[in-house]
Amino acid sequence: MKRKILKKVIGITAAAAMMGTLFVGCGSSSSSSATSEAPASSKVSAASEAPASSSPEASAAETTPDSGKKYKIALSNSYMGNDWRQLMIKTAQVVAEKEPYASQVELDIVTCENTAEAQSASIDALVEEGYDAILIEASSPTALIPAIQRAQDAGIVIVTFDNTVDAEGVYKVGTDLADMSEAWATWLVTACGDGANIIMDTGIAGSTSGNIMYEAAKKVFDEHGINVVSEFASEYADGVGQEQIASVLAANDKIDGVYALCYANTVYNAFTDAGRDLVPTTSFNTNIGQSIAFDNNMQVLIGQNTPGLGAEAMKVAVDVLNGENVPQENLVKAGFFTNDTSVDFGWATTKLEEGVTFFRDLPDAFDFPAVPADFDPQVTAEEVSNYQQ
Repeated sequence: MKRKILKKVIGITAAAAMMGTLFVGCGSSSSSSATSEAPASSKVSAASEAPASSSPEASAAETTPDSGKKYKIALSNSYMGNDWRQLMIKTAQVVAEKEPYASQVELDIVTCENTAEAQSASIDALVEEGYDAILIEASSPTALIPAIQRAQDAGIVIVTFDNTVDAEGVYKVGTDLADMSEAWATWLVTACGDGANIIMDTGIAGSTSGNIMYEAAKKVFDEHGINVVSEFASEYADGVGQEQIASVLAANDKIDGVYALCYANTVYNAFTDAGRDLVPTTSFNTNIGQSIAFDNNMQVLIGQNTPGLGAEAMKVAVDVLNGENVPQENLVKAGFFTNDTSVDFGWATTKLEEGVTFFRDLPDAFDFPAVPADFDPQVTAEEVSNYQQ
């Protein structure tokens, strides 16, 4: 049975490196609680018993799982005002309590005010507390560099994720946005055919993540003679997306497909409100989006900017501290969800399934799976269902 969903703005950082680029603000949360004023946990950690060493390798030698001591790792976050950030934090906490990390890591969550100045001061305080590694969901791609360099000078491993920082010696973790966008575009070409008329979502105009996705998709469209009859900017938000799509529909009679960076429910509501038949569409992942797509058998390809990026960043930090050879840039492949997994377009897909990929008793903005399929350990929906703070 078809049902309408009230307009609501649902934020996703994506991206990514991404949607995180869209969201930044504050509060405090921790697996061992910490704040920007007092970032150190009261729990014992080896790093707090001795000054930080001059290199990550030396620091790892002083604090190793073999010695029975845990690496002291902080996750520095600059915003808690949307579901994706809260779920990202909860996922990292759950992973830190499972092996192989439970015996290696003491994880503190440090959420500061949503300014580069506040996050820089918080990072400086973490340096004084002797952390072995700091995972940073950055409030700025450039303004944090001086604080990061001070941390590196103190021998601390720095891993930036989602909103990353491009600086020497800094490890980066993010969703492979170009690959995700290429997959979306290729699927849409397969669904609509060469020469089709589509409308194209640019996300947030001028944003780095939006530009990456736009260029990757446009390359595919140009190769197949796809006619982009109109562009719109959903800002990765349900309400804005519905308004933008409604305007485009009013001006265009023939639309064969939608390259959307909002959600399946956004597209569904815009088309049904306009009295138009649904067409193939792409979207980002939310619980309500999957539910609406499933209930109405939408021809949709849903892509995910995994909330497990914080956990992925922790894995990178532990690997570096353990002396493993880790690349500076670590791209996480997006997961894809659809009603029809028989479509062969070059990427693996997972079938939408109630109680497996979406859950009617959980919040609309819940974003599952919490970690990629190839991540160890896996995390269940029940373990992160109480993520909202």
